[in-house]
Amino acid sequence: MLPYYPKFESQSKHPHGEFGRGVMNVQVLNRDLIKSTARCWLNLLIGWVWIGLLTVCCSGGCAKYLVEPDPAQIVGAGVPNPLTVAMVDRQWIMDVVSDELDNYFRIAREERIRVIDSVITEGWIETHPQMGGTLLEPWKGDSTPGFEKLHATLQTVRRTARARIIPHYDSYLIEVQVNKELEDRPQPLHSSISSRVLRHDNSIDQDREEIPVIQANRGWIPMGRDVSLEQKILQNISSRVTKHCESNPVQ
Repeated sequence: MLPYYPKFESQSKHPHGEFGRGVMNVQVLNRDLIKSTARCWLNLLIGWVWIGLLTVCCSGGCAKYLVEPDPAQIVGAGVPNPLTVAMVDRQWIMDVVSDELDNYFRIAREERIRVIDSVITEGWIETHPQMGGTLLEPWKGDSTPGFEKLHATLQTVRRTARARIIPHYDSYLIEVQVNKELEDRPQPLHSSISSRVLRHDNSIDQDREEIPVIQANRGWIPMGRDVSLEQKILQNISSRVTKHCESNPVQ
């Protein structure tokens, strides 16, 4: 009876055995190394391109998009605030101001002009906070082109508007104030710290059944007034009132 010798199959399927398998592994490693190196050089090239674009913007004609405009220059080139308009129908002027603010904000509260004991009272309109429109949201007009649009893209900002319609002899004084605020988060974004923190952007807009544990305006840093948006609103109101007076002259 012949002795039995077990046959061991080679684990390597390469025709040249273990040596060929080793060569194939080295080729795979070299290919991965080449891809990784190319990816690093591409990222470095993109970074240098961005640095070059920022340098050109800061030193060339695009600097106006990176530098906050001077409010004094905007006011000098625009309309006065408060704006003086003719004494038109009080309900119509309230509708015009409310409609203009509604193009950028949601109306929160409104007090109409009234006549009480032969005295014309003051009207006012307040809005809800509105998150600033970014470069990817061209349909939002609350962020004016230039610095404000770029600032709202790189940072989280919101605006709140308040308008006053003040009777003044035979005219109205329309005052518009747009306040801008910057978000101040209690902890970094995507941090691993776990805590029960309510968001601040919709705390005023929504009616919650639970008692809020934070103040409505907590978490936002005041940044002053947005003069460019104020001028835009006042110019539109002035244009509409002028057209109305031309089409309906006083007899």
